[in-house]
Amino acid sequence: MKSPSIKIKKIRTKNISKRARNIEISSIKEMSMLADIIKEKGGSRVISFGQGIPYFDTPDHIKQGIIDSLKQPDTKAYTLMPGINELRDLVGKDLENSRGIKKIQPRKQIMITVGCQEAIACALSAVIDEGDEVILFTPGFPSHIAQAIHFGGKPKFVSLDEANDWAIDFSKLEKATTKKTKAILLSNPSNPTGKVLTVKEAKTLAAFAKKHDLIVISDETYDFLTYNGTPYFSLASLHGLEDRIILCGSFSKKYSITGYRVGYAFAEEGIISQMMKVHDALAICAPTISQKAVITALKGPQRSVADLVQGLTDNRERMCARLDRLDNIFSYKKPMGAYYILVKYDLPGYDSRQLAEKILDETHLVVIPGEAFGPAGEGHLRFSFGCTPQDIDEGFDRLEKWSQSL
Repeated sequence: MKSPSIKIKKIRTKNISKRARNIEISSIKEMSMLADIIKEKGGSRVISFGQGIPYFDTPDHIKQGIIDSLKQPDTKAYTLMPGINELRDLVGKDLENSRGIKKIQPRKQIMITVGCQEAIACALSAVIDEGDEVILFTPGFPSHIAQAIHFGGKPKFVSLDEANDWAIDFSKLEKATTKKTKAILLSNPSNPTGKVLTVKEAKTLAAFAKKHDLIVISDETYDFLTYNGTPYFSLASLHGLEDRIILCGSFSKKYSITGYRVGYAFAEEGIISQMMKVHDALAICAPTISQKAVITALKGPQRSVADLVQGLTDNRERMCARLDRLDNIFSYKKPMGAYYILVKYDLPGYDSRQLAEKILDETHLVVIPGEAFGPAGEGHLRFSFGCTPQDIDEGFDRLEKWSQSL
């Protein structure tokens, strides 16, 4: 089953900015590119526990809404820079219902973006200057690291407490914060750990941000996806944090439309007005047809979301059960949100990149090396259970067979 050696080509450095050179290609995307090379060479089917794409198809009513929008003349044109007004109103109503936020003004406080990624990019660009420090919890999402660097920031990593279910260690946070610290950027629920902030943690973090005059950028892509009755609590729900919270959200996972690239940002009017200037420079507006797809999604039946949550809940149990059969190699903290498990491995002699490539080479199974998720990610692999149940079973069948040869 072993494939020929697979390597991504070196990239040019001459005439390239230091800012671009300092960014690492995300291992999430790189492992997918390596897998694509294997696919092109033929052989056994590649299975992915890599990139976070839910296996559910886009619901039919959303597809129909897209078809209908193609017949509308304005679909071919740009929308307003901050997004279609109807969509901003719907997002505002959703935030009021889901977060309990009062008196949202959608036309002043909400902008529609090219996915959550662009919302975060606009937030960082609007908030930090060259050399400003950005607090990043580790293990944390690799794109947050790259974006902080790209916009001139200096990442300050704060390790989460793995033994305590990836809790925030506020003593470490205090030590990492200096006069140059400008912002905290985090995902909740977390990619890659599946950690969900408790109300106590959220309130303590909010008090910390106010104490040090920091902006909090909260990536809430997986807000709809928690397990075992775990309550979801948004930092944006806290009274008193309104002038320093930027909530960045997405519809990609919730409605199985990752390729449509549409998200949003919610913040106080002064921040949003600055972010919109960056948004105009980067993208002008989110794709019109994608915005219309989300309008259909938000106005339509939500049964598909419940079905997706149930399917991923079942997948979580399935993957954990298979990991338990390999407890001589792997250990983990069961995720309470999102659809990832950050797995600790006991295989001396391998860093996470080497081990991920070895698994891909020898089993044609994609997993993500923990080094991608900051310093505390090393020694781990990220497994996504967003794939089909069948792929989980086949992937672990391959892993079990592979482990016998170690």
